[in-house]
Amino acid sequence: MNRVETQRSMDLKYGVLILPALSVFALVGCGDIDPWSEMSKVSSSPPSSFVGPPDTGGQTRVTSPSVSEFKDQRLTLVQCIQIALERNPQTVSSWYMARAAAARVGQAKSAYLPTVGFVSSAVRGDSGQMDNKPDLSVRNTFDAVFGVRYLLFDGGGRDALVQGVAAELLAANFRHNTVLQDIALAVEESYYDLLAAQRLSDLAIETVRQRESHVQIAEARYKIGIVAKSDVLKAQTEKADADLGLVQVENAVRITRGRLANTMGLHISESFEIVDVSEDVHRLELADIESLLDEAARNRPELRAALAQIEAQRAGVKTAEARFWPAVSSILDFGWEGRSFFPGREQWNVGVGLDIPLFTGFDRTYQVHRAKSDLAKAVADRQNLLRGEELEVWTAYSRIIESSQAIDAATKYVASAEESARVAEGEYKNGTGSIIGLIDAQTARTAARTRLIQANLDWHMSMARFERAVGRTLAAMENFAKQRDKP
Repeated sequence: MNRVETQRSMDLKYGVLILPALSVFALVGCGDIDPWSEMSKVSSSPPSSFVGPPDTGGQTRVTSPSVSEFKDQRLTLVQCIQIALERNPQTVSSWYMARAAAARVGQAKSAYLPTVGFVSSAVRGDSGQMDNKPDLSVRNTFDAVFGVRYLLFDGGGRDALVQGVAAELLAANFRHNTVLQDIALAVEESYYDLLAAQRLSDLAIETVRQRESHVQIAEARYKIGIVAKSDVLKAQTEKADADLGLVQVENAVRITRGRLANTMGLHISESFEIVDVSEDVHRLELADIESLLDEAARNRPELRAALAQIEAQRAGVKTAEARFWPAVSSILDFGWEGRSFFPGREQWNVGVGLDIPLFTGFDRTYQVHRAKSDLAKAVADRQNLLRGEELEVWTAYSRIIESSQAIDAATKYVASAEESARVAEGEYKNGTGSIIGLIDAQTARTAARTRLIQANLDWHMSMARFERAVGRTLAAMENFAKQRDKP
């Protein structure tokens, strides 16, 4: 063999070794690829809810306006929910948990593909015998081997593992939906708290004006000798008390606005206003309680996550039982061995491997016991969750009925107090009534208006918790909230 042929032979061997290795390294280095498309089985972004298979229903994606679009703006309830779903860190955390579960599905499916490895070594030592010639000297030995392994049979453990992590992915997606609905509920509660605080602030301002008017009337009547100095002092005392009440409710507005901003994922001092809601929505009709319980059982994301967890534990039992079966794998090795840096002696192996664990210290036995216990616990946990959520629906349903009746009673209370205050004001101006009677009537009117504001707040709170209890999707919540946001 001449020099050119020798060089070509070496180049060929070099290429056979290096090019496949580079291909393998390139494939391994692609950490962002998704060959099984498992990452697409998670919602598209943190504020997006998971859309399940057609038979399990789904929810819609909501987006948020940017900061410049809602700063110093009047935000509706729907806009506040959208901003919260976009910016609240809890949604980001639960979304990445779902993505991690999706990655575990892809990781489990890797067992369906062969594994390819490249092993190379360089050793120095007593090589013993090579090429049927005794060689007791210390020499260098080089080898390079490509190996392919493929699992042929493992008693169904591979299938059970994939089924288990797929069920866990479904559970993680529904847990993400739970986080979204919990955040939406928290926004609604903070929103209505702020509305109530603002209404109480307006009422406090009106009360201060009324008390100031009383002071002026008492002072005028005192100057002309119709009433005693005690009337002026009493009116001034009530005015000071009203001023103190105004300070307290204005601070409550500031605190509740900060709480709403925090729930929305905004800076605590973010400046924005919110849109008021109608006070007539408590006339809405509700479905019968049995259909509502059925709706909750079908739609609550916690229950659907619990069902998926049961399937994951059932697959865990199959995985544990599969360990009692032997594992059969096919083996293919091809490489080179020699004393030079580019070894020239080819070697290959083809065969079948059999792995039969004969005794593992009862590890497999207790793994099956544990898996079956975990399955039984998952079933019991779902049943307990179902009972608790039925009670939650029943309580929320009853609260709506109570708050509707409370609004009717408070409306009559306000009408009566308004008339009493009007009469007391007229009598005091005409000189037939006392300052004490006037103040008592005014106090009763303020209390009645406060009760009505609180009753309306309670209804809105009850409806928000009712929607959450029956597992309404974010799309349904959005449509319902739009109706309530109409002036």
